[in-house]
Amino acid sequence: MAEPTVCSFLTKVLCANGGRMFLQDLRGNVELSEARLRAVLRQAGPERFLLQEVEMREGLWDAEAEAAAGAAGAGGGGPSAWRVVAVSSVRLCARYQRGECKACDQLHLCRRHMLGKCPNRDCWSTCTLSHDIHTPVNIQVLKNHGLFGLNEAQLRILLLQNDPCLLPEVCLLYNKGEALYGYCNLKDKCNKFHVCKSFVRGECRLQKCTRSHQLIHAAALKLLQDQGLNIPSVVNFQIISTYRHMKLHKMLENKDNSTASAEHSQGVEKQGVHVAGAAGASPPVSVPAQSAKKSCAAQKVIASECCAGVWVVPLPTLETDIVLDLAEDFSGGNV
Repeated sequence: MAEPTVCSFLTKVLCANGGRMFLQDLRGNVELSEARLRAVLRQAGPERFLLQEVEMREGLWDAEAEAAAGAAGAGGGGPSAWRVVAVSSVRLCARYQRGECKACDQLHLCRRHMLGKCPNRDCWSTCTLSHDIHTPVNIQVLKNHGLFGLNEAQLRILLLQNDPCLLPEVCLLYNKGEALYGYCNLKDKCNKFHVCKSFVRGECRLQKCTRSHQLIHAAALKLLQDQGLNIPSVVNFQIISTYRHMKLHKMLENKDNSTASAEHSQGVEKQGVHVAGAAGASPPVSVPAQSAKKSCAAQKVIASECCAGVWVVPLPTLETDIVLDLAEDFSGGNV
């Protein structure tokens, strides 16, 4: 496991520089060798730092190119570089925004304040929600997530590119139905986010989803700009969400393949047991045949003469109890 203090410092440096940096630039801000820095990033894993090799391009990149670079990889044969994106599972508490939670494992901070839109930001003591990241509850939450020493601006960057609750409100009508705009009658004039709600939560299980997974396109960018959101942070959110979607589907594919393989193996084993059982079974003997054999043996009675009033019966062909019964019947005059 990577050292918590080192990881926290790397997160702080990344968030101080927009939440995303090239590895060589990050290396210039820390006193670690490149090999050691790579080892720390890989040990922490993509749940903390998303390390991707991207193909370098000349000139300025637009938002869509930035977001698509990581998903496409660096297979074009041109020059490439490694980029690092700060990732975290820390979130704002949604119930706290409604005044329903006193303490939990999520941050108790005013959502509008973190977006820079709280009407009481100049006099935050009048806001019913906390604007202080250093309350005992928030300090404990940050500590639990291995985040030490971040100031409010750096924490804001980290939240903006990881917490879906800071995005514009997702249109629920757009997410229903199969039409281009779902059930949303406002279409392009809708002031809500037309994007797959499961995708932004990292939960979309559809490989070919009919809802948009693109946060960075013309209509969405206009909505983001109108609401004053930080576009580079949304680009980072797109990068992280795309990676999570790919990872989820790889996991589901591996699970399906494992299940199919197990079912196939069980089917082969059952078939083998059935064949072996059929081969080892003895030929059936009919009940009538067995009864016939017994009746034939019982009928081998030779009683052709009577001596001194007693029947003479050959003993080798009958059971002893049958002989006794015959003798008793005769002596009693029943025959």
